Amino acid sequence: MIYQTMPALHHMAPDFCQQGAQILYAHALAQGRRGHFWSALAGSSRELLSLEDFSQACTVQARSSGGTRTVDIAQIRGSEGRVADFDRDFSPLQEHTRDRWLGIAVAFRRGRCLPPVSLIQVGDCYFVRDGHHRISVARALGQQAIEATIEVWQVDQPLPLGQPSPTQSRNHRSNSLTLLRDRLLSLLRPAGKVATSPVNG
Repeated sequence: MIYQTMPALHHMAPDFCQQGAQILYAHALAQGRRGHFWSALAGSSRELLSLEDFSQACTVQARSSGGTRTVDIAQIRGSEGRVADFDRDFSPLQEHTRDRWLGIAVAFRRGRCLPPVSLIQVGDCYFVRDGHHRISVARALGQQAIEATIEVWQVDQPLPLGQPSPTQSRNHRSNSLTLLRDRLLSLLRPAGKVATSPVNG
């Protein structure tokens, strides 16, 4: 099963599991936003690859089932529709991921077996169709691999994995400028003044 590599924690009190999950989420969110901030300053990108963008650039010639197997999380490099919510290390970037993330983390820490994630394989690269939060929690807990059901796509040309798509580049520049603006405003804000809006991730 997915979580056999982690110790079962059935005996833990619910409050302890919840507190541990909250600490883990806060750390993962801070790590994701910190990485995004510094990549913005460096002019680089930590975004997941967008399956939508690459499927427009390539023709899918065939789709087939790849079965259920264990996949290295490091090989999961893209997403179908959630590129703004997680970075390339699957650290969360947005506050709206919190409730779902915490629920999975609590289940994880209590030793519950969750269903496999759903991935699309294109060459040696995997894109997440379903299970972003499960991958994020597993990665935050140090898990190196995860069980997944695979759909294999055969495309007419190799994916340009070394470069972000034009859409990703525009989104990254926009997100980077917003993050940099909010960070600078927080540094310039007088001590004791409460922010009127949350920092964007």
